Amino acid sequence: MGVLEGKVAIVTGGARGVGRGISLAFAKEGATVVMAEIDTQTGPATEAEIRALGHAALWVACDVTKKTDVEATVDRAVSEFGRLDILVNCATGARPDTAFRTFLEHTDDQIELQLGVEVWGAFWFMQKSHPHLKASGDGRVINLCSMAGSERQPGFMIYGAAKEALRSMSGVAAKEWGTDGIHVNVLCPTADTEATKRFREENPEAAAQALQGVALERWGDCEDDIGRVAVFLAGPDSSFMTGQTLHVDGGAVIRA
Repeated sequence: MGVLEGKVAIVTGGARGVGRGISLAFAKEGATVVMAEIDTQTGPATEAEIRALGHAALWVACDVTKKTDVEATVDRAVSEFGRLDILVNCATGARPDTAFRTFLEHTDDQIELQLGVEVWGAFWFMQKSHPHLKASGDGRVINLCSMAGSERQPGFMIYGAAKEALRSMSGVAAKEWGTDGIHVNVLCPTADTEATKRFREENPEAAAQALQGVALERWGDCEDDIGRVAVFLAGPDSSFMTGQTLHVDGGAVIRA
């Protein structure tokens, strides 16, 4: 029996990259996974992949920048499976063409996109999910943030700022929701996603330089490295943790 047996989880952006890794890791530990995913190709494909492994999964087409989509996704999850125990906000507005832009190069459209996904989407999901997480008696919220924000990384002004807003929201929720039996924690990953693979192919020198700053000298696997830590935060072994930020990045950020 997996450590998440009987649990129902919503993972936003759950069919691609880190979100897919978390969805797979959760499913293999017994959770029913509802993937809130805007991509109409990877959504059903990842649902089918999880079902083929013998686990329950549901893809819901969801644009997290639309409050109606967010509320409908939570309602669908509870209607289909009767409960909600875990919420993972992993959807991101980051795009390869908006990375490495100076402060002065950022545009209004980029700012609106980042705030819409990273802040508003997560805020709506957390508010809508709260009564169900409270009813579960052991609710878990895991918000995906970034060293781009915590380390004030040049070239990522609005992405980093949006992620830090989400991290601040997470801390406030952790304090306010502790008495509701809800744990709220943050993961800051560095992962080997399709986007990072494209970046390495297109910018080999910059990628090699970035890797030099990672103590373990490799990128994290979305499922085995990042997904397993998400399982820890969603499961019983983290029952005395809330309001914490874990950098799961191979030592790109050192806090020791």
